[in-house]
Amino acid sequence: MFILIVGGGKVGTYLTRALLNQGHEIVVIEKDDRKAKMLERLIDRQVAVVGDGCDPLVLDAAGVNRADVVVADTGDDEDNLVVVLLAKRKSKARCIARVNNPANKLIFNSLDTEDPVIVISSTELILDVLNEHVNASKYRSMLETMHLFGKGEMQLVKVAIPERSPVDGKRLAEIDLPHNSVVVAVDRPDRDLEIPTGDTTLRAGDAMIVIVKNGAAERIRAILGA
Repeated sequence: MFILIVGGGKVGTYLTRALLNQGHEIVVIEKDDRKAKMLERLIDRQVAVVGDGCDPLVLDAAGVNRADVVVADTGDDEDNLVVVLLAKRKSKARCIARVNNPANKLIFNSLDTEDPVIVISSTELILDVLNEHVNASKYRSMLETMHLFGKGEMQLVKVAIPERSPVDGKRLAEIDLPHNSVVVAVDRPDRDLEIPTGDTTLRAGDAMIVIVKNGAAERIRAILGA
């Protein structure tokens, strides 16, 4: 099985070693050249591609189109989200994502209901262990509070920009989007997903992929004229 791992830190290194020992073919994308070299020294195998896993060209060079599994294992939830979005667009790979903030798990779960992303949240794993083994009443309120931490009404939405939209031809920085929203990608017809900056120009026919909270989706649709 061919497994593509994005993120060559400690977890990525240990995971790579274990999977190689099981006989799998592994490629690791790591944007830090020093970390990539250290990974290869530790496992004594050339498996690293130096580059940004959020860059479609880097993913293509690493062979994402033939991957059986893609593991998004960077330390940044936003980067992991982009990796999964690109991997699902470019391949039929099963996607696994590491999530640092438990609140973001809902966003990953909403990406694809037919082929859901497998989400690993270390925070929730620890909480599950605590809930299972710590029964003293003095800890219960603390655990309930920890479970509530970070939860919010967040969702991932994809909003198309129609013809004659008021934002057609405008830069992203010129659009007054709600504060409780983050544009994570722009999907253009017949092109790769683009990770936007303030200078990204929007066109009719594009679709914005946005993380929204507390009802911001309707405001965004109104702004785009959708």
